[in-house]
Amino acid sequence: MGLPALEFSDSLLDNPAFRERLRCHETELERTNKFIKELIKDGNMLISALKHLSASVQKFSKSLQEFQFECIGDTETDDEVNVAQSFKEFSQLLDTLEEERRRLVSRHPLLKCQRTAQFDMSGLPAAMVGSSGSPCYICQPLASFWALSVSPIEGSDELVLG
Repeated sequence: MGLPALEFSDSLLDNPAFRERLRCHETELERTNKFIKELIKDGNMLISALKHLSASVQKFSKSLQEFQFECIGDTETDDEVNVAQSFKEFSQLLDTLEEERRRLVSRHPLLKCQRTAQFDMSGLPAAMVGSSGSPCYICQPLASFWALSVSPIEGSDELVLG
């Protein structure tokens, strides 16, 4: 099920059905805004964790690269040479993996979403709502556009255009 359509001609009538549809759109906008903010927050936590993981893997890779067997005698055994070579190859594999991970994280779409998060949609209704706090905040700017007066109905969220 989708949201009911908002028709400009219905706003002229200012009927309860239009206001209900408008409230549905406002609620959906707030829910979507909250979801996007949570998504960006979780994405930032993931990117931060990936950066910490990357630093740990690089440190481990460096340790593998620098590892040296202390051999008894003057020469290393074949097993010691093979293990040392395996450590170096594994270190190179980890370095390659981390390089690819850094590239992936640097081009991640969530980083682009941060620009969207800077636009705070939650401030819009507060700027449009009058001192009465009426949920039908779009009626007041429309009324001023038409040079009509807007007055709230006592004990209700409804507004009367006069």
